[in-house]
Amino acid sequence: MNKFWAMVMVVLCTATMGACAKTEPQTTTEPQGTSEAQRPSNLDVERTSVQTTVATVESVDLKTRMVKLRSLEGRPFTIHVGKEAVNLPQVKAGDRVEITYTESLEVRMAEPGEIMEESSTIIGRAVPGAKPGGFGITETNITAEILGLDKSNETATLKMADGTVATVKVQNPANLDKVKVGDTIAITYLEAVEITVKGKKK
Repeated sequence: MNKFWAMVMVVLCTATMGACAKTEPQTTTEPQGTSEAQRPSNLDVERTSVQTTVATVESVDLKTRMVKLRSLEGRPFTIHVGKEAVNLPQVKAGDRVEITYTESLEVRMAEPGEIMEESSTIIGRAVPGAKPGGFGITETNITAEILGLDKSNETATLKMADGTVATVKVQNPANLDKVKVGDTIAITYLEAVEITVKGKKK
């Protein structure tokens, strides 16, 4: 949770509009003569969730750059805001932070020979001196080979392009019948955070 709020504060406070992207090498090859009809397409998963929350700034220590907040549920927590957040002095105790957090997941069968491992981030920020606010969007695209399927526990074991192996819970168990061990799937995961800092609640 603290990592999430730290990301929120960076989007809030960093000074200028800009974009940064970190992209790993991507290789996409396809055997000649492969037709659309030959390409696997039996797996098509799309899921989106949107959450809105509010937190109140309790204190800001500009020397240590520690910010104390309290969630809408009343839970206090403290985060450290990096020096790249130049608009931190504009954040005051009592300010309300309104956040809309969106997650989007798409899963499909990979094309023959398709390999992906890339991530990009775009951040829109407030101008210097303004009340902090902005947005951040991170999109990750990866391919993963299915190493194992456990229908009783509704999990799948995946091997990513970088060799990392992970076992994940499948939200819709019916999708386990659409794939088999050895298949490669393509995953697109998007996170978006939109933040507005408002004045003290009247």
